[in-house]
Amino acid sequence: MNIHIALTGEPFFSILGINFTNTFILAIFCALLIIGAFLFAMRKREIVPGKMQNFFEWILETIFDLFDGMIGDRKKTEEVFPLAATLFIFILVNNLIEVIPGLGIFKFLRSPSSDMHFTLALAIFSMVFIHVCAIQKLGGINYLKKYIKLEGPIMFFVGVLEAMGEVTRTMSLGVRLFGNLFAGEILLTVISFLIPYIVPLPFLGLEIFVGFIQALVFSSLITVFYVTTTAEEH
Repeated sequence: MNIHIALTGEPFFSILGINFTNTFILAIFCALLIIGAFLFAMRKREIVPGKMQNFFEWILETIFDLFDGMIGDRKKTEEVFPLAATLFIFILVNNLIEVIPGLGIFKFLRSPSSDMHFTLALAIFSMVFIHVCAIQKLGGINYLKKYIKLEGPIMFFVGVLEAMGEVTRTMSLGVRLFGNLFAGEILLTVISFLIPYIVPLPFLGLEIFVGFIQALVFSSLITVFYVTTTAEEH
C-alpha cells in the first residue's frame, strides 16, 4: 500500500465542472453534523433543561465565559461570540476527524484541517468579517485612519505596516492551523502504516490534544483581532 501525501484535497467527483474534493465533502459533513446536533438538542427548549439541552448549553456557556474573560468587555464578547464559538466548534470537529483510523491512507478520507485551502478559507472569511464589522462600528473614515496616516512620513509608513500586518495575520492564521494538523496527519498515517496496533494510541491522544489547542488558538486569535480592529484610534 502506498501512502499518498498532498497539501490540498483531491477531487472526489465533479458537478458542472466544479470539483468537490474529499476534504470539502468532509467539511460539509461536519457542518451538517454540528447543525443537526444543536437543532436536535435545542428542539424543545425548556426552563428546566433536560440532559441533552443542558449539555449543549454548558458547551456554549463555557466557551462564552472563556472569551469573556479574555476580552473583559461583555458587550464586545456578545458581538464576536457567534463567530468565535462557531469557528471553535467547527474547527475542533474537523480536527478530531483526523484520529479516525485509516484517515489519510485512503484518498476519500482526509481531515479538512489538513487541507491548506480549507484553513486559508476560514482565515480569509474570518478576517473579512472582522473588517466589515469594524467599518460598520467605526465608519468608513475612522476605519481608514487606522491604515492611512497623514501626520507625517513616519506615521504614513506605520499605517502601511498596519495594512500589511492584516494580510500577514490572515496568512499566519491559515498556515498555522494547516501546518499543525497536516503534520499530525502525516505522523498518524506513517505510524499506523508501519505499526498498526497499540503503538499509535499515544499519538492519537496527542493529536486530540493538539486538535483542541489549535481550535482554541484560532478562535482566540480571531477574538483578539476583532477587539483590536474594532477599537477606536486614540
